[in-house]
Amino acid sequence: MQSPSEYWAGNSKLLHITPPGERYPETGLFPILQSVVKGSVTEFGCGDGRLAQAFAASSYLGCDINEHALQAARKNNQQHTFTNKFSPSDTFLAHTVLLHIPDDEIDCVISKAMQSKTIVISEIMGRKWRRGGNPPVFNREAKEYEQMIGARPEAIEIPYPRYNCNLTMLVFTL
Repeated sequence: MQSPSEYWAGNSKLLHITPPGERYPETGLFPILQSVVKGSVTEFGCGDGRLAQAFAASSYLGCDINEHALQAARKNNQQHTFTNKFSPSDTFLAHTVLLHIPDDEIDCVISKAMQSKTIVISEIMGRKWRRGGNPPVFNREAKEYEQMIGARPEAIEIPYPRYNCNLTMLVFTL
């Protein structure tokens, strides 16, 4: 069985990157992102770049381990920059991606996030959402992110009709 990193890096068909037929299943996401992201932004796990258009190209960097996703992102967002090498910025954005990072690897990602002044993590919170398979899902509680980062976030609830629940956006200001 391949590791989650191997799954995502080798996902040439870009499965599970964007819900089929629902490019933007989150309600009102772009205005919320624009209100919480301060200065430059590095989107960790940018996939095919679906969120890039929320930001000025001059202040956005998309980062992903999947070269196929990066090629799609570059094609769809020609003014924006996409790379497989992480580079810190004013804001670290991880939108529905940390839930795909196993518990034994999450500290490495959080240490990258801590290089920014603002950390934005959004996902469906709660361990009840965890499951195996491809891709495996490692949802966490908001309190777990608070403990890892050592700060209290602003929490914003975003309607997520696809799963009949809310997506929680945690905004940490360091």
